Amino acid sequence: MPVNYAQLEHSQGQFAAQYAAWQAEQAVRSEKLKGLLADAASDPDLLRQAIEEAEQQLTNLYLAKPTSEPILTHRPLPQAPESYTLIAADGSQIVPSRHRALQFGVVNVGLIKAHIGSGEAPEIRVETELLAMDQILSSEGTLIGEDEVALLRDLAERKLIRQAVSPEDLEPIITLTDGPLDVFYRSTIQGDRGQQVQQEVFEIDQDLRRRGVVTAGYIDKPGSAMLSRMLAIFQCKRQGLPPESNNRELNLSDRFILQEILRLPGERSAIFEAITRSARKPSNNMPVAFFYMNVSGVADEPCLTRVEFPLWVSEVPGLVDKLHAVIYKEAQVLDSHPYPYLLHRSHELAIVKRIEADEVEAILQSQLDPQFRVHQQRSNKDYLKGLS
Repeated sequence: MPVNYAQLEHSQGQFAAQYAAWQAEQAVRSEKLKGLLADAASDPDLLRQAIEEAEQQLTNLYLAKPTSEPILTHRPLPQAPESYTLIAADGSQIVPSRHRALQFGVVNVGLIKAHIGSGEAPEIRVETELLAMDQILSSEGTLIGEDEVALLRDLAERKLIRQAVSPEDLEPIITLTDGPLDVFYRSTIQGDRGQQVQQEVFEIDQDLRRRGVVTAGYIDKPGSAMLSRMLAIFQCKRQGLPPESNNRELNLSDRFILQEILRLPGERSAIFEAITRSARKPSNNMPVAFFYMNVSGVADEPCLTRVEFPLWVSEVPGLVDKLHAVIYKEAQVLDSHPYPYLLHRSHELAIVKRIEADEVEAILQSQLDPQFRVHQQRSNKDYLKGLS
């Protein structure tokens, strides 16, 4: 049955009023935070002291920490290097489901590698991994969920990127994945399996650093409030309150704070360190930095994204400028809706459609002993959904 549009018509006016009120509230928060940002910029010592105290006192922490650049920095677009290597990887997955006839999981990763300035055609790879039974079952014997499979997918992306890097690549070598660079931000995997993934990711990060590879994570239309949390900590310090005091009035996406600062196409913000600490997060993960960038091609129509990269990149002269210029240039290929082109293409390579998932299931079923096949059935719910 289709959507009941008559009921929507009855409630749409109320929704519009609620949404307008919410937008007005966001605007008030934005102005308050912009004022706090200016205050913090004028007193960087107090801001740093507030953050350092919070780092000492709090187990869970999620905020931006200033680096050597003033927090109101807005850098113009630098010149892109004439030649470089860009590697983009993205993945998708089949999450194990009790509704399927077979409980299985698949991670699929698409990768594109381009030697920009060489005239060579890009290299394309697709890697498909069927997860083992001990990977898709928790220690309690239950099926793992979306977050756990996503972590394994992120790890597979990193592995494929490391394999794709070669000594013949044009420098700088920049790799690009979708989403935060910290792959542990949403995982609930714990125990020995979690430590194993943690160690693998750490070793890959260290190997890529030794080879001088710049790994970057691209976040489109970011919703994070790391600057807001930074300013909330700053306000607590000014008012003599403990850093854990929660001021929800200051919770707002960072892009609303910076969009008036980054109004010119290609401009980037100051570099910040991402402090994302929690009790379940690995202690030996790679320190991550980030900046916001206006990828719009039109003045006064900002379109802000967040670019994450290892903190060490900010310590190498000129390397952040190259990353800044390369990602902006790549996003302009899709000029009407700016987004890194190779990352978009790697997603198209990796996506697993429902019909493909069904085909994988049929292939796996064909390998089962006939005496076990009779016990493998889709749930009635899943079967009936398939009829539509």
